[in-house]
Amino acid sequence: MQQPIFKTKPLSTIEKKLQEKFAEDIANQGALMDSMGRGLLSLELAMVGIYATVLKLISGDGAVMQGSVAIGISFFLWFMAVVATVLAIFPEKYEIDITKMDEIKGYFHKSAKRKATMLIGSVFLFLRCKSRRCDHVTRQMNVRF
Repeated sequence: MQQPIFKTKPLSTIEKKLQEKFAEDIANQGALMDSMGRGLLSLELAMVGIYATVLKLISGDGAVMQGSVAIGISFFLWFMAVVATVLAIFPEKYEIDITKMDEIKGYFHKSAKRKATMLIGSVFLFLRCKSRRCDHVTRQMNVRF
């Protein structure tokens, strides 16, 4: 019994370029997550300064906030958001066999997925800390928006 003969043709220029761009896109997902992480970290760090400035402007020179559990929780959540963002930015060590294409693809997928998960967690923590802090401050200062 003879094996069927398959006719093939080389890839066209467009097909080669599409394959190349697809591979680049997969390989650059980790870099995209790093870029998003750096932007998120800048926002998280800037918000504390903006928050303190607005509090000072609204309350004047006597701007003193009483410590409370809500403020403590908000700063803890903020700190955890910053930690999650920093962990997402720093690379993780992976052991792969560079001769196996499946392992190389898996590396890019795992790396991007880990970073995305950490950044999503960071955004969740950051939003929770902002809502807690804003609710507490507006109640304490009797400010209505």
